[in-house]
Amino acid sequence: MNKISINNTNVRPICMLVGALGGQGGGVLVDWLVDAARKAGYHAQGSSTPGVAQRTGATTYYFELFPEKNPEKTPIFTFFPGSDDLDLMVAMEPTEAGRAIERGFVTKFTTVLSATDRVYSTAEKVSAGDGRINIVPVISAIEKASKKLVQLDLSALSSGTSARGNAIVLGAIIGSGILPLTADECRDSIKSKNVAVESNLAGFDIGLKAIKNNDSVNSSDPDLVFKKAPSEFDEKIALFPENAHEIISHGISRLIDYQDSKYADFYLERLKKIHAANNSLDGKLISEVARHLARWMSFEDVIRVAQLKTRPGRLARIRNELNISEQTPLKVTDYFKPGREEFMGMLPKSISWLIPNIGKLKKGRGISLHLPTGSAFGYGMLKILSSFKPFRAKSTQYKEEQEVIEIWLAAITAAANVNEDLACQTAALAILARGYGPVRKSGLEKLILLFCDWDARLKSDKNGLSIEVDQHILLAHSNPDAT
Repeated sequence: MNKISINNTNVRPICMLVGALGGQGGGVLVDWLVDAARKAGYHAQGSSTPGVAQRTGATTYYFELFPEKNPEKTPIFTFFPGSDDLDLMVAMEPTEAGRAIERGFVTKFTTVLSATDRVYSTAEKVSAGDGRINIVPVISAIEKASKKLVQLDLSALSSGTSARGNAIVLGAIIGSGILPLTADECRDSIKSKNVAVESNLAGFDIGLKAIKNNDSVNSSDPDLVFKKAPSEFDEKIALFPENAHEIISHGISRLIDYQDSKYADFYLERLKKIHAANNSLDGKLISEVARHLARWMSFEDVIRVAQLKTRPGRLARIRNELNISEQTPLKVTDYFKPGREEFMGMLPKSISWLIPNIGKLKKGRGISLHLPTGSAFGYGMLKILSSFKPFRAKSTQYKEEQEVIEIWLAAITAAANVNEDLACQTAALAILARGYGPVRKSGLEKLILLFCDWDARLKSDKNGLSIEVDQHILLAHSNPDAT
């Protein structure tokens, strides 16, 4: 580590690196620290290095503070850390800490303070199916490489408040005791900026309290998002293998939100048929089917998209992500490009033919719509569309999706009677039911074609069929937009 000799004592700057994404307030966090340090009589410096726009743009911020007030000679700071320099690494997103390890910044001298909230990269989002990286090995690597890891569940800590994540992290930094700054000095810095003062002070106090009470650490899987089904479904869920209970419970909650309790019961009835064909106690097959079936049964039609865009708290979440206060004007515009299939899909088949096949609809390009969903008009338009949920079961797309789901489930059942692994592979073919318009239509047609002579091929060429299923899954993953 670089040493600076002042008054015949070996003193060096305290070094901190912050990895943050666009809108997470990393720059504001460092500004608070620099301001608080200088007002307290310390020499301090902050710098930033912008990255590429993978998740709204990742920026690395570097902060140095010389821990002696009024030194005889002015300390010389750097703009970027070297190996073994870091005392504290702050990651506003856990993979940013992983990047710091990869670059050799995190060592046994480094305390890592990491948020648990994921912000998915472009590569994760565009992947067909579940393209998320497994964050658990990343967390494990951080624990092994660092002096200490402290995880902050910023969503849980800020729940029910207007607190910003960067303010909570500031409180946690001061609470860690690594910097020689007091809480009051940081509060004064927040006040001096005169931006969202009340919410930032509240966030600072939340972070300070969390780190001191040691209740900020989230020991659960940070990728796990689980919503338990209502208690009236407990007895029905208990009929399935224990290993599958959580995924089935989550599927029920998802489908109740998507449609209603009756639809969730329909989901369970379908799972019962699969369980009857394969009653293995490990729950491997039923878990796979439960996961894919819940996703497929909650396909994103026009009604679902409108429902998601008008959820309570959406605008508040956007403000929080952008780190802007309630007083700051915010204009939200959602971009849609529905094609003829989407318009026809939300209508009953008896009248869906009324949608004209002309112009852009005929060319399959769709109609570009820019709805100001932050306004009463735009929000009202989407709310009207979402109100068609009770009539979804009569729509053309609903009937078409359910028909292919039944064909898929029948194929899984038949495969389960022959080989459990093949049945699990068949369940994974649900990846073809994805996207919108021509992409989705093509995927469903591929499934129907593949399952045409399914039973006969199971008897005559099980191995060849298994290879073909694997090829379909591999191609779907490698080309998400294939039609």
